[in-house]
Amino acid sequence: MRKNLLYISILIGLAISCDDVYEQPPQAFLEIALENVDTLDTATPKVSAYGIGMEDSIWLYQQTTDLFLLPLSLEETTSFVILLDSIADTLRITHETELVFESAETGFYNEFKILDVDHSFNRIDDYDVTDSLVTKTWHENIKLYINSLPDNAN
Repeated sequence: MRKNLLYISILIGLAISCDDVYEQPPQAFLEIALENVDTLDTATPKVSAYGIGMEDSIWLYQQTTDLFLLPLSLEETTSFVILLDSIADTLRITHETELVFESAETGFYNEFKILDVDHSFNRIDDYDVTDSLVTKTWHENIKLYINSLPDNAN
């Protein structure tokens, strides 16, 4: 009986110590900033973002923001439908993926290098790649310059 109690207490101790050692690996997210082309327009749009061909496709839904994070896929390109005040644009990012070892506690995570950006021209007028490296330290990677809402839009 004592032997069984000893084995059980050792197993419980190992389970608790494993829980202390493992940490969630960091994640690299693409950070997108929005800027109005019309300098007199200070309105912040309601943004929704849907991943094309991704498992969890709704990444942002009707949030009033000018800065947001999106995940990149492990494929060579990642595509999104971005709705800015319900006007849809597509955004396609071509990138390289690199597997990076963080530590024994967290393991590996992916970093990305942006190679090219394509987009439609409904609200998005232009873009700037402000930093092509998408790392675990979240910072602005792409700035999208957006047009003002048309007068007839609600």
